[in-house]
Amino acid sequence: MLEIRFHGRGGQGAVTSAEMIALAAIAEGKYAQAFPSFGPERRGAPVLAFVRVSEDKPIKIRAGITKPDMVVVMDPSLARITDVTAGLKDDGTVVINTKRSAGEIQAVFGGKWPVVTVNASAIARELLGVNIVNTTMLGAMLRALPVVKTDSLEGPLNHRFGARARSNYQAALRAFKEAAVKEKSATPEKPKMQFTPERVLTWKEMLPGCAVTEPGSTAQYSTGDWRSQRPVWNHDLCIKCGICYLVCPQECISQDEQKWFGANLYHCYGCGTCSTECPTRAISMVEEGE
Repeated sequence: MLEIRFHGRGGQGAVTSAEMIALAAIAEGKYAQAFPSFGPERRGAPVLAFVRVSEDKPIKIRAGITKPDMVVVMDPSLARITDVTAGLKDDGTVVINTKRSAGEIQAVFGGKWPVVTVNASAIARELLGVNIVNTTMLGAMLRALPVVKTDSLEGPLNHRFGARARSNYQAALRAFKEAAVKEKSATPEKPKMQFTPERVLTWKEMLPGCAVTEPGSTAQYSTGDWRSQRPVWNHDLCIKCGICYLVCPQECISQDEQKWFGANLYHCYGCGTCSTECPTRAISMVEEGE
């Protein structure tokens, strides 16, 4: 049985990716299951999705995947805020959406696993017109591990996307072709990036009767870690009307000493509301640097 864990952000379609793979496997006569793991997260928040595929035996496990054969990372910034390789088997594979080379990414993880890289964001923007990489990443994933045949994706994609299915299928095929593979290093090194999460008690761990001394606030959290795109202001077009300030759901937009508006990127999670509502189109959303 193969187990795959998807790491994405709310709105990137990780759950849909998992569903498409499971449906394609079922269409081939295999056993499969797909399900997400997330709470009431907003767009941009980290989410997980899981897929299990079995060639010949029914799948009775219903728990989350802790020791995957593959991890699929839809947003490279997630690798800086969560341990995407947690529990990954020694013979597992990392598939990641990135502009960087497979060699550079493998060095980040210490060369312990084979790495498959593809600039899924660029492919999605070109073929789909949006930076939603779920179907694109399916192609890179199948390049690394042929869980199903690429042809088997057509049926699920047609059912899910209708008239847009063809472009999504083409994006997957393009990623399959362009994905770069870097084999496991013969002598793995210490990873260049160490994940050291802060330990914070969850509400389930708190004892009954604990006093809440102050109201909750997003100002306590670096919600900018959820961002895959950030707003950029063009001062030649900005008329300082303040609409961006009024519509920002995070209240993270303010003016500087010269009255130009800008976002506090520690708390901006890249929803794009400011850009959409700007009457002079002075605000554009650009891909977050890796």
